[in-house]
Amino acid sequence: MLYGTAWKTDKTARLTQEAVTNGFSGIDTANYPTAYEELLTGDGIAAAIESGTKREDLFIQTKFTPVWAHDKDKIPFNPDQSIEEQIRESIQQSLKHLQVDYFDALLLHIYFQDDNDNLVAWKVFESFVPHTIRSLGVSNFSLKQLKQLYEHAVTKPSYLQNRFYKDTGYDIEVRKFCKDHEITYQAYWMLSHNPEIIDSDLLTSVAERLDVEKQLAFYILILGLGNTQVLNGTTKSERMSQDVKTISELFSDKDALSKLQPEIVKFEELLQQLLEKPSL
Repeated sequence: MLYGTAWKTDKTARLTQEAVTNGFSGIDTANYPTAYEELLTGDGIAAAIESGTKREDLFIQTKFTPVWAHDKDKIPFNPDQSIEEQIRESIQQSLKHLQVDYFDALLLHIYFQDDNDNLVAWKVFESFVPHTIRSLGVSNFSLKQLKQLYEHAVTKPSYLQNRFYKDTGYDIEVRKFCKDHEITYQAYWMLSHNPEIIDSDLLTSVAERLDVEKQLAFYILILGLGNTQVLNGTTKSERMSQDVKTISELFSDKDALSKLQPEIVKFEELLQQLLEKPSL
């Protein structure tokens, strides 16, 4: 799991520190002031490190967002310069915000309106690998966009972060491409946009058997699909600790995972059934 810092406003620093203290080793943020307080994320990370967490034990992931996707009054870099310079300025801002000298991953937050600009941006991303940025990825990309980028990239994307819900077809084909090309799929937007799954008998059954809340059971089933990560943005300290503990114990127990396989198969079948079900 990655701790998702979006929409945490002035509580971002405290919640980020609490997430790390409660066992989260992955932090997801973005230089995107509309939804993220990246500077406060950095304060939370710094506080956790000061309290004893080692930087090398953390996976810190941020994002560059193209101009068109920002609110016009919240663009953090100079939009009048070239794409190359926009990216370089944004990366330097993120390094300063997060108080680190490298990122474990940098994602292109969303596609450019001109597909060719995705390739222009990627070349700039690649120029920072491997010293300032360890790995690269994209977010909110279609299968067509991902394939085009993958084909032209020298440094191949390691991560794809997308909404996991019915309107994207649960990214079934995208996830297959990711698995075939060693790209880790990061799921977000699960809890509030999948009422049919949350209310399903399958999720109720898994939650009861594992003695966990439905939200965590949902995360577990997505992780059970393989080659996946989930963004967990809980604001409750006790849930942070319990979620990390449960996930860690379950996915390090081969016997427990084996027993979970029938439910994972049913989960995949449920996703397909929901896609075939007519929308009201």
